[in-house]
Order: sequence, then structure tokens, then C-alpha cells
Amino acid sequence: MTATTDGPAPYTAEQVWLPASERLTDWDVAFHDLMLGDDLRMEAFRAAVLEAVSPGATVLDLGTGTGILAQWALEAGARRVYGIELNAEVLRTAGDRVAAAGHGDRFRPVHGLSFDVELPERVDIVISEIMGNLADNEGFATILADARRRFLAPGGRMLPRRVESYLVPVTAARAHAQVRAGLPQDGGGAGRFAELLRGRGARGPFDLYYDVVLPLDGHLAAPRIVRVHDLEQGEAATTYEVPLVFTVQRDGVLSGFKGYFVATLSDTVALDISGDGIAERTASDSWKHCYLPIENQVAVRRGDRVVLTFTRNGGAANDGPFRQSYRWEGRILSDGKETGRFAHSTAA
Repeated sequence: MTATTDGPAPYTAEQVWLPASERLTDWDVAFHDLMLGDDLRMEAFRAAVLEAVSPGATVLDLGTGTGILAQWALEAGARRVYGIELNAEVLRTAGDRVAAAGHGDRFRPVHGLSFDVELPERVDIVISEIMGNLADNEGFATILADARRRFLAPGGRMLPRRVESYLVPVTAARAHAQVRAGLPQDGGGAGRFAELLRGRGARGPFDLYYDVVLPLDGHLAAPRIVRVHDLEQGEAATTYEVPLVFTVQRDGVLSGFKGYFVATLSDTVALDISGDGIAERTASDSWKHCYLPIENQVAVRRGDRVVLTFTRNGGAANDGPFRQSYRWEGRILSDGKETGRFAHSTAA
């Protein structure tokens, strides 16, 4: 039942792409097709939806896109599925998909931003796949907290239930060189990319994060948890600051940090996007990883410490749920002496 992509993936390890999470309001049917072809994503969500949705349940698919999660919920026996989607064209595609599968009479399309809509009833389960590759870079925690409070019936469940975001220092010479040259794959060339950065108010290409598959053998230390989002409990903070210390496990060159998430979707299904197997389909085509580069690479040795402060700012209330900025700053210590510093931010 999953959609697959024939032939080799149209990307390689350490190939730099602009952050899709920063442009989610522009996602069209073509980008949703990319997500449908992401085996890692689709196989985990299909298994979780079929496990978590009970026959007769009422379901909300928040950010339904082209409707694949809604279709799976209906195949699991859902009595009714509400599908909220901001993009009207994409929502029409969802309706067509569900109707073609023979479930159109039980699907209720809802056009708009979830904060602005009301449902005629409470639902038994809220399902969604609106995480970014750093978990909260698509505003999912705030959006789903609101959905839990306003749409979920007492005793109802969330899917996913829990999401953990991680950071790990990496060596990534090829990715770093593309950032320095201002040549992400979809940046339109160095000149157009420079215009994009000016439009964002960025100081330069190292004050942006990127979508990159960063190999596991480039990890310089053990990953550390940045944030735990328990989506079935309290409100989510949109602004936080996390101090992290990494002990370098092998000699190498620090190029920046890899971010990713691990999500508990249902009782027995978890989704871990840290993998790097492009040919083996264990890497995520659509999420990839979050690459937080540092401008000046630093040689490190086993036993060195990378001291990082990672900050998320949720932005002003009128910015909406999709706006945030990240800051990553710190230093490298070797034998107690500082050998390098870095400070970058996506804030204008």
C-alpha cells in the first residue's frame, strides 16, 4: 500500500538542499508526491495508523495533504475522518484519493488552518505527520497542543504520541563546501541564493539550516537529546534554550551539527529518521536531516569537548505557528584550552 520510487534516489549523501520546513505553505501536489515516495516515512505511518485506529473510531487527520493517512484510517475501519488542510488544491486531491478508494462518504475535508476551524464533534484520535526534521521546525508542538485541547475527546489518543529531537556534531566536508559556495541544489545558483539570504535578513549562508542526508560515519560523538515533546500531555514551550556538551569520540573536523527526530507513533511503531541508507531506503527522502553548519571548521581530537548552546525562539504571536528561529553557538575545548568558537542564528 505504500508508494515507492523506482530507480535510484534523486539525491546523494551530503547533498545540500534548502530547508523544506521553511516553505511548507508553498508545498504543492508534487512535493506531497515526494513524501508519498518516502518509504521510511510511509511504512512507519501506515503500520501505526492501522494499529492505532479502531473500527468505529472518529479521526482527525491534521495536515491531511493528499489524504494517505486518512485513507489508511478509513481502511482500518474509522467511522469518519476529518481532514484539515491549508492548501485547497492539495485538499481536493485528498478527496479524490479517498473517493477513488471507495471511502469518500466517510471523509470530511476541512479547508483552513487548524487554529481557525471548528469540528462538529470531538474525535477519538488525532493523527498527523507535520514534524520537521528537527521535530519542531514546522510548529507541530503548538499546533498539536491546540488540537488536543479543542478536538480530542476525553481518553482520546495522539499519533504520534512522543517525539524526541537530537543533535550530534558531525564532519561533513562536502556539505560544508556547498554551503560556503552558496550552492544548495535548489538555490538557483550563487547569485539567486544570495538574494534569498538577503531577503531573510541572514548574515550569510551559515545562518541557515539545510536539508542534508548526513552519514552515520560522520558522527563525531554520541547524539544528545535536545527536546522531548510529549504530545499527549501539557502545553508545548515555543521558546527554549538547551546547553549540551559532547565528548569527541574520534579525530576529525567539526563541520556543524546533524539534527533529527525519533517519534513514538503508536504502541509498537517508532520512526527514527537518523539513518543514512539512501539506496537501502533507510534514509528519509522528504525529511533528510537538519544540517546546522558552522562557518569555520575546527579540527578535533578524541577526548575534546564540544560545548553547545542551542536555542529556539518561537517568534511573535502574530507570526503564526510556522515561524521560529534557531541559534547554535559554542566552543571547542582541547586539554582545557579553547580551540574554536562558533555562533550562528536563523533570526533576521
